[in-house]
Amino acid sequence: MSETFATFHYPTTKLAATRARTDCRKFLLTCGIPVDDTFTDELVLVVDELVTNAVTHGRVPGTTGRQVRLGIARDGDLFRVEVRDTQSDRMPQPCKADADDEGGRGLALIDSLATSWGVVGEVIGKTVWAEKTLT
Repeated sequence: MSETFATFHYPTTKLAATRARTDCRKFLLTCGIPVDDTFTDELVLVVDELVTNAVTHGRVPGTTGRQVRLGIARDGDLFRVEVRDTQSDRMPQPCKADADDEGGRGLALIDSLATSWGVVGEVIGKTVWAEKTLT
């Protein structure tokens, strides 16, 4: 069971990632982790990538009113972030981006920053999660 947790909902717009970064920093601050800490920077970047991917690739075309959900939990030194979207047909797949590609590096970045990550299919949509241990 998590010691501390928070859940946030965002519209599927580009502003979602900005709000998620702010909410993640506030959550970590309530856990006693300084906003200028390397751990904070790295977890915020993981959240940014997950939310950006959910807004960009996890939205069902032609729908409105659907939201992306961010959950952040702390259990001791383990932090878990979960981002749920409404697109279940497309599961995230790591890809190899070319040097001049504008995208395609998000999951590789998450893989390098997180202790572990994965995807859970839901009845509607999916949840992409990542865990990071405070060191």
